[in-house]
Amino acid sequence: MTKQRITDTDYASALAAGRAEAETEIRAQSVRYAPEREALEIITTRNAGFLIPLQWIGALQGASKKDLIGLELWPDGSAIALEKRDIHISVNGLLTAVLPAMLPVQSIAALFASHGGKASSPAKRSSAQVNGRKGGRPRKAGRDEAA
Repeated sequence: MTKQRITDTDYASALAAGRAEAETEIRAQSVRYAPEREALEIITTRNAGFLIPLQWIGALQGASKKDLIGLELWPDGSAIALEKRDIHISVNGLLTAVLPAMLPVQSIAALFASHGGKASSPAKRSSAQVNGRKGGRPRKAGRDEAA
């Protein structure tokens, strides 16, 4: 087996990529089996908590309660492992898959719309300045002037 050496540049690049991924993915700080609810309890690094019914997690179907008590979290919080059964579940993938089942579609749409409306960009800023010089935002077509 040959040893492969990486350069300092490659190492720094990999660290930066890992940090960027950690900022955009959902990570967990703790995970446990909640037998009283037959659910998986996940607390994210942003302190949001989720109880996910085991019946929604296909990979854990058929696992015994004894096995489920042995769930472990990867050190970086990106995955849940059940080593006895060689099961590894992405925290980001799991929550992304089950959130639509947990929340009404309208709530999710409103959440994303509110974040989108807050977004700022050079193009948006420029457009607002141009509209301001013209006397403000253009009126929508079909509206009464008296309204």
